[in-house]
This record gives sequence, C-alpha cells and structure tokens, in this order.
Amino acid sequence: MSTRWPTREDGTLVIGDLHLDPSGGPEVDEFSAFCAALKVPRLVILGDLFEAWFGPKTAHLGGAREVSRALLQLTQRGVAVDVIPGNRDFLLDEEFALAIGAGLHPGGWRGALDGARVLILHGDTLCTSDLGYLRLRRVLHSRAVHWLVRWLPRALLLLLVGHLRAASRKAVARKPAPRKAMQTQAAVAAASAVDPLAPAQLLVVGHAHEFSDRSLDSTSLRWLVLDGWGGLRDTLRLGTGAGPQSLCHRDLMSPARP
Repeated sequence: MSTRWPTREDGTLVIGDLHLDPSGGPEVDEFSAFCAALKVPRLVILGDLFEAWFGPKTAHLGGAREVSRALLQLTQRGVAVDVIPGNRDFLLDEEFALAIGAGLHPGGWRGALDGARVLILHGDTLCTSDLGYLRLRRVLHSRAVHWLVRWLPRALLLLLVGHLRAASRKAVARKPAPRKAMQTQAAVAAASAVDPLAPAQLLVVGHAHEFSDRSLDSTSLRWLVLDGWGGLRDTLRLGTGAGPQSLCHRDLMSPARP
C-alpha cells in the first residue's frame, strides 16, 4: 500500500452535513448525546458540521462551545476525530482543531481500511459544472476573506453571513439540477489525484444530502454519497471486514446496540 494511503482503524465512522447552529438548539443537544454514546476508534466528519462558521469569534457562541465540548470529550476518551471543512464551515481552522484534539483536513481525508484505499471529501469541489459557485468558492477561500472574518466585529459578521446565506439559497433554487450536481468525471479525477498509480477505490462524500451508492463502470471506483444528518443512511462504518456499512446515527445511539 502506498505511503500516501496510511493505514487506518477498522470501525472508523463517517458522518457529515450536520449543519448545527453555533448559537445552539435541539440538534446540538442531540449531537452531544450521539457523541456520548459513540463507541468507535475514529470519527471522520466530512464537512458542514456547522451551518455557518465565521472564524474564531464563532467559537464563543453557546452551541459551538457545546459541540466543541462533546468532541473534546470524545478525543479524551481515545477516539480519534478528523474534521473536513465543508462549504458552510470552510473557515474552520487549526485553532478549532487543536481545541478539541482533532485533525483538520481541508483537502480531504484518506486512508487504507480493510485493504481498500478510501478518500473522503465534502463533495462541493465535485460540482464542476457550477462555474458560478466555483468562482465564489475561490473568493471565499481567499486570504482577504480570512482576514476580514478575523477582524470585523461579530455583529457585522453575523449580518454579512445572514445576507450571504439568503443569497445562496436563492441562487441554488434558481439553478438547474444538472448544473449544481456533483459530476462523475470530477469524482474519478479526485480519486486519482492523491496517487495516479494507486487511485482511491472508495470515494465517500456528502454535500448533496441524498444517499447514493454507485460503482463506476469505467474504473474500479465505488462512489458513496451520505444522507444529510437525520437521514436514513447518514453514517458510514468503514473497515469492518464486510465492506462499508451505511447506518442511521440514531441506530448507533440505541442502548441495545453493542
């Protein structure tokens, strides 16, 4: 196995698209209960843990503190936690990761589990037909934006974030479905980008909030899209010896489950 695909723990669990409100709410409480009940060696969050994250000032909000506390308690129990920033919380940084003892993976997470090379991305970068979104993404990921969110007053940041979210919802609603969809060609390219001689065999993403499981005929790639948090198949267990197993997070919280 290529050194670009480090060996990971069997039983690794993948979740994503929780869209938790950093100000708090019942979904944040449910996530805390989920973390408290979780018994896995590693948890990978594939993006959009938060509905919005506008830099370090967000960390002081009540919901953000509760989520951070729940994840810190996981890492203190010996569970490895890895966070991939999504399109909603792309400003999550090393400061956040260090506070909870997690790894941060802006370019995605990769590893070898049960003999398969696994690549986990948020998924928005696979929407290569949506040129308007990709242009906006480049702007939002710029140094200028990172500087602004660090130094602007929190009240002004909240106002700007609200405007951006409203504009984003309107823009997404107007776009035809094929334009905003993740593209097969982009998925294949992403699988090969890490190591062209040993491409990923399993690509796991979120972003679309709708479960799908495809084997691409032209390659040996299996492409899994998880449901958004609260869906019927919103978690994925990897490296169990029986292949990837999709589950609902509420099943993992059941006291009857070992």
